[in-house]
Order: sequence, then structure tokens, then C-alpha cells
Amino acid sequence: MPGNETDQTAVARASIHCEENPAGILATKRETPTDDRAAAARSRITMIASENPTSVFPLAAGPGSAEAVVPFNALETTNWDLCKAFGWIFQPDSLEALRVSLQQWSHEENVVLAPSGECAIAQILSLLPQEEVVMPAWICHQVKTAVKVAGKRIIFVDLGKNSINATSAEYNAAAKPGRILLIAHLFGVPTDVEAICELARQRDCLTIEDAVPAIGGRQDGRLLGTFADFGVFSFEQSKRLPAFRGGFIVANNGRLCDLAKLANNRLAETTRSMPYVPLAKAFLQNVFTNPWIYRQVTRRLLPLRPAIGRILTRRPRQHSSPGPIQEATGPQAAPRTPFYTKEIHPYQAQLALRMIRRIDNIGAKISELAAVYEKHFQGTRIQTFLPAHSDRSGLMRFPIAYPGRDRSEILRRARQRGIHLKVLWSEEADCEGLPNSLWAARNLILLPLYTALSPSAAGRIAETLLDIERTVAAG
Repeated sequence: MPGNETDQTAVARASIHCEENPAGILATKRETPTDDRAAAARSRITMIASENPTSVFPLAAGPGSAEAVVPFNALETTNWDLCKAFGWIFQPDSLEALRVSLQQWSHEENVVLAPSGECAIAQILSLLPQEEVVMPAWICHQVKTAVKVAGKRIIFVDLGKNSINATSAEYNAAAKPGRILLIAHLFGVPTDVEAICELARQRDCLTIEDAVPAIGGRQDGRLLGTFADFGVFSFEQSKRLPAFRGGFIVANNGRLCDLAKLANNRLAETTRSMPYVPLAKAFLQNVFTNPWIYRQVTRRLLPLRPAIGRILTRRPRQHSSPGPIQEATGPQAAPRTPFYTKEIHPYQAQLALRMIRRIDNIGAKISELAAVYEKHFQGTRIQTFLPAHSDRSGLMRFPIAYPGRDRSEILRRARQRGIHLKVLWSEEADCEGLPNSLWAARNLILLPLYTALSPSAAGRIAETLLDIERTVAAG
């Protein structure tokens, strides 16, 4: 899968990570700057706007184009859901009600709540004696962090050719006895999980299925996340069932570890508190992703977000270790972040319960939108990655690529038309020697998928992207 990226630094700065600021709304860590710092920040932002006005006020794409100008993501939880979830006050045990609901939904008895999907992976790994984890090189950095926190040695495998997942073919050589195979369905696109699990049984390996981006998706009628020995799911804000934070584990093979210990195993000291700040942010996100407000206000602020972040925050960048194999140095201290230190609150449990009850309806709408994209891109130069006849209901994003094109140029032209697309995980060190992973890191583009997106808007987005392909081809 040859690549042609020329401006990776700019793309990396524009990307968002899988559990951070999902809506693409202007959001910065609050500080209390001095008057001089505040004035300097305002001056810098004004300078950026004046130097590059088309990036701040994107150009229209022509008649009817406004429908294509939509948020990259919008929460499935409405403000009405956020209000109704306060009903936890009148429920005797919302956390247990959520656990029981998840048991019924997954048809699995052993369900354990966790602070986050990342923490759930670390919890499982820290209780298993195996020392090596085989996983895709191109994957969410938080999955890699979880493996490091558990003190395991990582063995990276490549993605499949013309795929965004590592399949059974890629796991084959690395699936040696005593290893753990960490299976991922990137962006909700199903991999051949059943074949990977069969390979693991033949080779005496254990399996963990990362279904965080694929909740609600199925393969042959069976839920993704229930094939492997352990399945991991998430309620993070950027995921299909957002309850601010939190996750759960489905232990499909309860003989592998003490389930009571798994339920209580934490990698850091935890607390449980009402999520007032995430709640306020969710209300604001719902306001600013309203279609009219987004077109008139929010999208004009998006190009300023990286600059404001650099000016007002001092957050260190995440870096992964180089090379295809990372040596274990023993368990690392868990990051002191809410992903490890905050338990699910009963309010969040009520919010998640509301989402679980309508997950089938959500999946049906996501499948409809994916079909719109597929129909428009079929037979064109834009490459898609959904396996034939696979379930679309668990998709978190719709991945595409422009083979042979400069991705940064595609993104620039989309921004000119008011469409802000996303790319993820532009770190390439772990992809060294793995050509398909490196190609994905340099070429993949993600399109929005959420139930508030109309099929006609999805069609407009697809038509705009096809027009960009034509204009790029024409020079």
C-alpha cells in the first residue's frame, strides 16, 4: 500500500487521539495567565487569523454545500438524556442495574465495570502470567499505554494489505505458545476475529478483544467483544455510547483468572464522584454541534484550536518507543488520569443504561450512513476498507484513503470547503518495517458517523470529497 504523505507534522498536530476532545470543538486546559500572557495570546490568535483568513473562515463549496458542513462528531447523548440521567438519585443501585443490563445485552454472565477501556486492558493483563502481547503496530496509543502499565512485552504485527486491521494472516507467525493476542476492530471495522481466536486455541495463546471502537457490531450475528477470552468496551466521550468515561470487561473465559479479583483490581487509587465538569462540557458540545451553530460559529473557531492549545497549555506530547518490539521493564506506574483514578458514578451508569436500551436503533442508523458513503465511493479512486458483507452497525468512523495523493493537500482542500476531517495516530516509530501500518498512518482519513448526521448530509460530504479528488487529479 504505497503512500505519498509530505506534510506529516502538520497532520499530526491536527489529529485527535481516540479518547480526547471528540467533537473537534475548541477546548483547552484552563490556566490563569497573567495579563501579559493573555494579551500575547490574543495577539497571536489575531495574527494567525489575519495571516490565513481562509483557514479561519472556510470557503463555501458551492450551491447546496452547507449540508456537507457538519461536526466531525456529535454525542449520541442528547441534553435530554443528560437531564434524565439525574434519575439515579431515585434508583437503589444504578451500577448493578447497568451490570445486569450489560449481561443481558451481551448474553454473557461475567461482566465487570472498570474506570475506562484503557484501564480495563491493563487490569486484565496485570492478572495474567503471560509476559508477551501480540498486537497491531498501528493502534490507539492508549492501548499501548495499558500494555506498558501491566509490564508486558509488546510484539507488533503489521496490518493486512488493503485493510486497517491485523488479520489472522498477520498474527500467524507471532502466535507462539504462551503469548496473548490482542485483537482490535479499528474504527469499528470487524477483523476476522473468529479465525484469530481459533489460531490462538491451536497455539495455546490467550486472547483479548478490544471492542472499544466497535460496540454494537456483530460478526455472524454474534457481538464483537464476545469472541475472545476477554472483551473490552468503553463509555468514553468519543465512543458510540458516551457516558463521559468508564468501561467494562466481558470475561468470556472465567477460568483464566479470579473474577472477583478482576472486578476489584485497580492500577491506581480510585475515587467516585459526580462528573460535573464533563457534564457541563457535554451540554456545551451538544450546543456547539447543533448544525446551525456549528456552521455559523463553531467551524470558524476550529483552525484556531491547535494555536490556542500551544499558547495556553503546557501538556507534553505523547511519544511511543521506537522499533517493532518493545522490551518489558516491569509494570509501570499507571498515569494519574481519570482513565485510571475515577470509578463510574451512578449518574454515568444511568446515562449508559439509556444508551444501551437504544443501541440497536443507533446501529441501524450507522449502517444506513455507511451505505451512503459506500454507494458514492464505489468504483472511484477513493479507497474504502469495509470487508464485503461485514456488519456496519458498530462502525465508529468511516475510513477512506486517496491512494497516490498527498493527504495534507486533501485535508487542506476539504477545510477550504468547510469540512474538517480527522486523522489519527500519526506516530510512525512503531510501524518501522511494517509497510501496511506505515501506509495507514500516512494516508488514512476518517469521515463522520453519528445518528444526528442525515443521509443527505453524508451524501453531500461524499460528493465534495469526490470533487476534491477530481480537482487534485486535474492539477
